[in-house]
Parts: sequence; C-alpha cells; structure tokens
Amino acid sequence: MFDKYKTRFRRLLSRKQHEHYESESLLNSDSIERLEVYAEGLHDAHNVVYWVFVLYGVAMLLPWNVFITASEYFAKRFAGSSYDETFQNYFSTYFTAANLIVFTYLLWQQSKATCRVDILWPALINTLIFGILATSVVVSTEGTTYFSLTMILLVMTGATTSYFQVGVFAEASRFPPQYIQAVMSGQGVAGVAVAVASILSAFAGSATDTPDEAGVTRSAFLYFMSAFLITVAALIGRVIVTRRPFYIRQMNMDPALLSNSPLDEDEIEEQEQLLDDEQRFFSNNHSDNRSQQQQTELSIFAVVRKSSGLVFAVAYIFVITLIVFPSITALIKSVSRHLPATTSAATTPIYINNNRFLDDDVFVAFHFVLFNVGDWVGRLLPILESMRTFKPKLLVWFSLLRTIFVPAFMLCNIVVSDRKLPVIIDNDVVYFLIVWIFAVSNGWLGSLTMMAAPQQESIRSPAEKSLVGSVMSFSLVAGLALGGTMSFVIRSMV
Repeated sequence: MFDKYKTRFRRLLSRKQHEHYESESLLNSDSIERLEVYAEGLHDAHNVVYWVFVLYGVAMLLPWNVFITASEYFAKRFAGSSYDETFQNYFSTYFTAANLIVFTYLLWQQSKATCRVDILWPALINTLIFGILATSVVVSTEGTTYFSLTMILLVMTGATTSYFQVGVFAEASRFPPQYIQAVMSGQGVAGVAVAVASILSAFAGSATDTPDEAGVTRSAFLYFMSAFLITVAALIGRVIVTRRPFYIRQMNMDPALLSNSPLDEDEIEEQEQLLDDEQRFFSNNHSDNRSQQQQTELSIFAVVRKSSGLVFAVAYIFVITLIVFPSITALIKSVSRHLPATTSAATTPIYINNNRFLDDDVFVAFHFVLFNVGDWVGRLLPILESMRTFKPKLLVWFSLLRTIFVPAFMLCNIVVSDRKLPVIIDNDVVYFLIVWIFAVSNGWLGSLTMMAAPQQESIRSPAEKSLVGSVMSFSLVAGLALGGTMSFVIRSMV
C-alpha cells in the first residue's frame, strides 16, 4: 500500500512544468500530514471502531428493554390509577409510534441530503433520561402523575432511539460488512443481559411469593443505572471513535475507494486526479458542489427499488418473530405443570414434582433467555465466511421459510382459558429446540440482510450506502411494529 503512494508521488513529481503548482499543493506539509493519516487508517487498530459499534448496538436496544423489564416496578408505581393494568399497552403503542414517526421524518430528510444525524445528541439525551428515571425511584410521586412523567420520558426515548438507529446504521453502512454485524451483535448482547436479569429475579423468589416492594424498587434502580452507564459509555466511545484514523478514512472516502477490489491502471489515474481535491477525503462537510448535487438528487425510492428484496426480507423476518414472540411463546407452559390433554382450559398448575425449573415463572423466563442467547449466537454467525451470503433471492427464501414457526408454536402447550387448537408438540425439550432454531435464524438472517444491503453492486456512492442502511433499519422497525399488531390476530386463533 505504501509503495502505491510512493509511485503516486513519483508521478506527481514527474509532471510537466505547468503542473508544478498542483505538485506543490499536494506535497506541502499539511497535505503530507493528511495523507499519512489516510494511510494510517487502512486498518482498525485493536478493533477499537468495531467494539464501539458493538457498544452502539447495546445502547440502541437497552432503552426499550429497560422499560419492559421493570414492569413490576411500574405496576407498583401506577397502582390505584387507571393505568395499573394497561400501562404496558401504552408503553408499546407510544414508544413504537414515536419511533416510527421520527424514523420516517429522518428518512425523508436524509433522502434530500438536508439532514446529517450525529449520534452524540441522542446518546446524550438518553443519558439524561435514565439519570432522571434512576433519580425518580427515590421520589414519592405515584399514580397518574408518575405515569405522565414516565410517558414523556418514554416518548422522548422512542424519538432519540430513532435518531440513534439512523445515525449508527448510516455510518456502519460505509464500513466493511462486519461493522453492521457488530451493531447487530450489540443488540443481541442487550437482549441477553435483560433476559438473564429476568430469570435470576425469578429464581430469587418462589412460584407463590409476592415480590418484595423494596426488592422491586432496588431492581428497577439497577436497571435504570445500567442503562445510564451504558449510554455514558456510548458517549465516551463516540468521542474516541471519531478520532480514530480508520473511522476518519472510511467516513470521508471517495465512492471509488469503497470497493475492496484491486484497481486497474485507469482507476489509479482517476484516483490520482481525485487526490487533488483533499476535501473529498477529509472534510465532513462535503463542500464539493458536484458531490452535493449528487446527494441532493438522491432518491429514497430508487434506493428502495434497488434493495426491494432485502427490504422485504428484513421486515418479514421480524414480522414472523413478533407474531409469536413473546405474545404466544409466553403462554406456553411446561407439560409437567399443565397436562396437554386438558384442552378446555385448566390454567391451574399441577405440581407433579418439586422441580423449580418447571414452575410457570421460571419456565417462561428461561424461554426468554434461550431466545436471546440464540438470537445473539445467530448475530455472531456472519463473522464466519462459511455462514455468510449476500444473495438477495436466497435471503428472501430463507426469510419466507421462517413462516413454519407460526403453526409450530401454535401447536405447543399454550395455556389459556379459551384454547381451540389441539396440542401436538407435547414435549418441553422439543419446544425449547424449536425456540432455539427460531432464535438463531432470527439473529442470523436479520444480520445478513442488514449487512447485504450496502454491499450490492447497484449501491455505490457513500450517500446511497448511508441511505440504504437507514432504509433497512426502518424496514426492521416497521416489521417489528407490524408483527406486534398481527400477534393479536394469531392470539385469537389459538
């Protein structure tokens, strides 16, 4: 690589007399220093940028996970109000609505090149939000007043999460594909951490004990402080990563240099001409008029058309996931506690043995852990070349194959008072095996589709790569929202 730059310098020095000014311009101390930074940024030293993107993924999903995990705490704080039994519905509806509305606005602005999202600000706002929530644990406000405060903070979090997602995936799309995998892996870590906390909390009590109020409050405080510390870490990571030569090089590279394929002689000559305009490499403002014109003319519909298969695939993957998880899977109980033969609705557990694991609270909590660990494993698989494919048609077919999980879970031991379907899968081990395959396929295919979009041959410019990353992220969120809505239909069919 350094020999290539030496060759370029020799060519510059050998130019004709009328090109002397251009040579001096490139060989002044400032240019040499910038080229040294550019050359130094060929590699992600110590994988610092990669791990910061993993941290971004954790910080991206943690806000919503904290709100749903602290449900017992919120139930106690809202007790006596008109929201004590419906607050989770309000949480889901308002968070998703704020997330999608802001996401849509940001995509529209990004397609016009009038919006450049800096993830520093949403991370800072989330830090303040969780600082307030952690402080509110020791405040005596309850009922409707506390519900109003919580909903304001929740809506703000939904909005800032959209900003954070757009910014992170737009940046990660300019890097090699493993950096999108890093974000997806971080999201998996957040899910695992919350699920493990839930099952530990379940094991701490018994199946019949009412949770201690002081213990619930203490757990909520720890959840909020964990979210606070993670967002602070994301802020620190942001400051560190923006000073890394590898990050600077990737974010300011010319479109032609985004390819990892070898350059031929004509391309080398073209790159030499592009070196004359240093701002194309090193200025975040992209002040080049032609570049601005290209960004202004960027069409979100053209990007969606180029990536239509992957846009559908990533949405469908998460539609199928949210249709049954957790709305259906949380109703599936151990066959040792609820005999499958009682198809009419015997919801009272039968204690045939004293195995704590088979109790409803631990059994359901374990399935959350199993899903989140499997999902995380799936998100790690694309690191291996043998487990990676970026073929849109193949990914679409894989996503469609996951439809089989819907009837599979519906035929498990679902315990509800109005069950209509027979129990065909009446074995706990088989049920957990289905959960595992379901989870791994979700993480694996979700990561692959997100990684594949910026790597398409039709997506060439940095602006398009950033926009397709945002479009895919929006499609993922839309899939979650649609799947959650459709889960009510599936629930009525059980």
